[in-house]
Amino acid sequence: MSELIAKYQTDDAFQIAEVYAFRHEPDKAFEWLDRAYVQRDTGLAATKAAHLLKNLHGDQRYTAFLKKFGCALNTIVTVPRM
Repeated sequence: MSELIAKYQTDDAFQIAEVYAFRHEPDKAFEWLDRAYVQRDTGLAATKAAHLLKNLHGDQRYTAFLKKFGCALNTIVTVPRM
């Protein structure tokens, strides 16, 4: 993980957050989501559709982050299956 962070921390904070969320490390995931927000990471556009973030959906911080980011909570996002 430290290698991933060293290589991608300045441009891909959202992807690092996804990895932490997938690994069931929500505190680190939210830390990196906040970094992504500050960096204006383009990955944030996929926040509601990101399957790797689904472990965060039950956390109050996820709802707060969506509000901070400006995502409508009732917006339905569909992701095409490949």
